[in-house]
Amino acid sequence: MTQASVDRLGFLLSDVARLFRAAFEREIAKSGLGITPGEARALARIAAINGVRQSEIAVALGIEPMTLSRYVDGLEKAGLIKRKTDPKDGRAKCVTTTEKAGDVLAVIRAHADDLVLRLQAGLDESDKQALTRALRTMRDNFAQL
Repeated sequence: MTQASVDRLGFLLSDVARLFRAAFEREIAKSGLGITPGEARALARIAAINGVRQSEIAVALGIEPMTLSRYVDGLEKAGLIKRKTDPKDGRAKCVTTTEKAGDVLAVIRAHADDLVLRLQAGLDESDKQALTRALRTMRDNFAQL
């Protein structure tokens, strides 16, 4: 494969996402938070969409429901989330963060923010803003597909 091939947008997006995830996982693993990188990703997503069903969280994370269930079990045991029966469907569980999650989320966000800053080194502010807008637009376009 030529360099031009791997510099195509699809390859670049995939490579950056894979490398970011690996670096983030290393940061969380050495953070001393007492949760796994997968649990950290799940907790951050749960906080962002607080109160939704576990199945919706799994879709948002792009993981299998059983994988999410393991993460949620660990987070619940750590006192960082609560599961409640969905009032619309007694078989489903909705997940919310607890007060205790606030401090852990702050550490997770600090690691993610620091990593993003390091990755954006060399980009001026207008490029950073354009990149964020472009990625947001591309993400939103997936809803149209």
